[in-house]
Amino acid sequence: MKDRFGRDLEDLRITLTHACNFSCFFCHMEGEGNENLSGLPLRDILLVAKASKDFGIKYVKLTGGEPTLRRDLIEIVKGLRSLGFEISMTTNGVLLPRLATKLKEAGLSRVNISLHALDRETFKKITGVDALDKVLEGIKSAINANLRPVKLNFVVNKMNINEIKEIIDFSEKLGIDELHLIEMHPVGLGKSSFSYHENLNIIEDYLKKNSTKVTIRNKHFRPRYYLNSGLVVEVVKPYANPIFCAGCNRIRLTVDGKLKTCLYREDKVIDISGILKSNLPEDDKLELIKEAFKLAIAIREPNFKYTL
Repeated sequence: MKDRFGRDLEDLRITLTHACNFSCFFCHMEGEGNENLSGLPLRDILLVAKASKDFGIKYVKLTGGEPTLRRDLIEIVKGLRSLGFEISMTTNGVLLPRLATKLKEAGLSRVNISLHALDRETFKKITGVDALDKVLEGIKSAINANLRPVKLNFVVNKMNINEIKEIIDFSEKLGIDELHLIEMHPVGLGKSSFSYHENLNIIEDYLKKNSTKVTIRNKHFRPRYYLNSGLVVEVVKPYANPIFCAGCNRIRLTVDGKLKTCLYREDKVIDISGILKSNLPEDDKLELIKEAFKLAIAIREPNFKYTL
């Protein structure tokens, strides 16, 4: 299914909760605001996911807040897997030591683990917690559980930019599959902390000189740098890459039951919470949600209107 800008729809990003055990100063909060909401019940999540299959959705990304704080996370993964989706998850990794194997068995394919610093004090300043050792343990648990590819998310900012080479070396030595160097978003808390934004051009110059191959990923037209070690470094520039939005294949299900068509936009949203809360038969709800998807696709548009 394509929107009117010719962009395919393949990826459903589901916010499971706004609760988080970290307080990163740049958190974009999935563009949903900072109201602490616990999330939709399992049946509603699965109903929306089922409806999305009619529109080309193949992949589901579970996110938050911190999705591992959902007590029914295993059941959510099992339910989505039974619908035939390939499932991934973003997490800070703290609770992975006790969950990684269970999540793999439930049907989770892979994880993106946030690791924004290797220096303990910098980590505390960025995340608000002294949990570096727990995150490192979580990363190793994901590797041991074969939640491959294991990807690390490193949001580059003025506090941690001096650790770029260190995080690359760390990823290579640990056997990480992909390292994502992510530009700060002016969204959520990133709006008020955007003075910490760093340009990634120097980093890309370094990667170009030290890569064996460079490709461009279809999603967001992200450059991917292949290092001799086998590590792939992907540079994610939602702010400075003018064709980033032209490669977006994503739609979002918010924590309170809305179809959000863009991280940046608050006006391109279809509210389906009334349908989900209604006493209608499930088949009727399903058809109404499909109509809502049609509307969401019709109003979906890039935040930055540059095309190839």
